Amino acid sequence: MISTTTIRAEMEDHIKREGATLQQFAELSGVNVGTLSGILNGNRPIAIGQLDRITTAMGLSEGHFYDLYVNECFIPTAPHWRRLRPFLLRCADLKRHDCIKQVLNRLLEDLKQITGIFETAEIMFEKNWKQAATILYEQVIESERSSHSERLAISYYRLFQIYQSDGRKGYKAAMQFLPYRYRLPEAYALDGLLMLAEVHALKFNWSEVEIYVDELSELALALYNKKAWKDTDFKPTRPLVYYYGRAFLIKSGTYEYRGLFEECKQWIPKYADLSWFEGLDEDGKTEVEQLKMFAEANYLCVDIKAGNCSLIPAYVQFLEEHPDEIIEGLITLIESANRYQYFIDDILANYSAEIEKFRRIKNIDWFTSGSIKSNYKESTNIFRCSVFFRNFGLYHFRKGLFEEGLNNILYSMMLSITLGSKDFMVNTMAIFELHRDYSSEEQRKYYSKLCRKVWENEKENVLGGFGYAYT
Repeated sequence: MISTTTIRAEMEDHIKREGATLQQFAELSGVNVGTLSGILNGNRPIAIGQLDRITTAMGLSEGHFYDLYVNECFIPTAPHWRRLRPFLLRCADLKRHDCIKQVLNRLLEDLKQITGIFETAEIMFEKNWKQAATILYEQVIESERSSHSERLAISYYRLFQIYQSDGRKGYKAAMQFLPYRYRLPEAYALDGLLMLAEVHALKFNWSEVEIYVDELSELALALYNKKAWKDTDFKPTRPLVYYYGRAFLIKSGTYEYRGLFEECKQWIPKYADLSWFEGLDEDGKTEVEQLKMFAEANYLCVDIKAGNCSLIPAYVQFLEEHPDEIIEGLITLIESANRYQYFIDDILANYSAEIEKFRRIKNIDWFTSGSIKSNYKESTNIFRCSVFFRNFGLYHFRKGLFEEGLNNILYSMMLSITLGSKDFMVNTMAIFELHRDYSSEEQRKYYSKLCRKVWENEKENVLGGFGYAYT
């Protein structure tokens, strides 16, 4: 504990205790002796970099004086952001969120400080100090008086980005962001709409997905037609062609997942050849080629799901050439096999090593850690694995292999819980209950454990409310 009320008093006590001169302490700390004299006399404010060097010279831990430095920032007059911002950024780096909150409590007295708070939050976000940035964005949301403020919309958007990988909090952050999607700068709006589509896709909310991908394709095309890509200030995260093509890729996928294969095929040409896009840089050209590859795969995929088994050899060859598509390919093949009552044991045997890798998708103690935190790409992979193992379980049931089938259903259920995908989770629970008579005592215990986790999550949602406390 700090025994005195000011940093200067602590410095004076230390120098006296050590029997050092001011010159000696200046050499040890690397702070100019004249600057030190001005600090000790109260004639000069302490910069955060100087404070850190002084703290080290005194043999104290990083951030030791930060609680007292909060007062330093507000004396003698209102804080100057040239001094306050470096302190907040240093607090973010050291995870001294308690000090950040103390500063914000003092800044609340002056609503003109919202601009500085927002700008600092943006710097923290760019530096990936998202836990600290969350605290500041939350303060902007609480303090902003204009509902039409762009920084208010961006704050909700940033919180959505931060929580996107959390199945439960991400969905709620998406719902709070939703009304503000039209108030974002256009470059951010592209990603915002894509994120809304993605978070609903993980929950099988296909009608909602369609709404946002339609908005996305319309926005992307409008920006293309007005040649926004020629504007040096227009800097979306990805090339404009990415958003346009992905909107139609996702839209076609919504029909595929619903078994509406002819409708799905109507949308594939929309992204199959986007070489007509002007202004393509190397990333844009790469995206056009990738979308072309997806279209080739999806034509095969949809026809196989519709029952055309003659295309299976060509599809397997495609998977050999594109190993990143194996999980999606196995879903296609096993779904078709289950729907049309045939077996693909030889193909599954060839991919047995990959299937085992999918079974170990996350090497964590899930029940201790809670829901999986991951980025969208990882969440999508978890989602695909959940779909595959559900279908794989049904495939084993058809062969009379109930123990293995139920193991796959339970794994699928566990993955769906980590994603917060309630509809899919309920589906796997129903499948287990329908086959409960074939389950072992160990499987029933694990199923009960999963059900308790579902209840804990639901209880947290109902009783715990939802804030932006970052965990």
